Amino acid sequence: MIIKKRTFVSFDEFCPYECKHCYTYGIARDKIRSIDEIVNDISADDFDVVYVSQKNDNFSNPMRGITLCHALFDRYKQNVFAITRNVFSETELTELVALKQKLSNVSKHFFIAVSINATDSISISEDTSKTCTPRQRITFIKALSEKGFKPILMLRPIFPDRIIPVCECLQLITELHPYISCVVTSGLGVNEDILSRLGMHESDFRFSKDQEYLDGAIASEIRFVDVDYELQKIREKCSEYGVPVFLHSMLAEL
Repeated sequence: MIIKKRTFVSFDEFCPYECKHCYTYGIARDKIRSIDEIVNDISADDFDVVYVSQKNDNFSNPMRGITLCHALFDRYKQNVFAITRNVFSETELTELVALKQKLSNVSKHFFIAVSINATDSISISEDTSKTCTPRQRITFIKALSEKGFKPILMLRPIFPDRIIPVCECLQLITELHPYISCVVTSGLGVNEDILSRLGMHESDFRFSKDQEYLDGAIASEIRFVDVDYELQKIREKCSEYGVPVFLHSMLAEL
């Protein structure tokens, strides 16, 4: 199955994790919609996957996120792609398995990606008082695999090696390669607000020419940092283990 066109949905509240690198704080929020309103507000009619990701980590409350996924599938009967930094309880995992089976029954796919972009250096990128630890997320990926999922390692945003050593990303691939279907990775995007939260300056970075991959996902202006060296190292490590790697978003089910 080739994913040709995606549409984005999200809860409207600000994300409770408040990651320092996050671009979602620049997205306008006119009101807080109900799940039914979110589902009804999708205007596209030719998408083949719904990304439950845009303004929020929609699984900071896992059951609420799962309920949203059910409602989206019931209405549109399309593939669903979920991204989270959270970990689920055993009860929540059971509910996720039921959601996956519901889609599988009609030959659709539920993709789940878990975001981790560092280990020892995670506090550079995230507020560690509000997020699950990298180790908890690693354990969650393994639990997803045991439940029959093919989890995706969302290895982003990638920082320059001198800020977050790329070896931390390579260690994640080494440990998780038996449990994941692929790696999705991309570089850090910054604007004045993100730089302020990171405690960094534009002069600290070189910038990439690729500025387009979030078209359709956000309206705020951000610039993407040049991490070509780091991305090449990630590609090489994935190749070593036979793990497919995609830049920015996954193009096909594996």
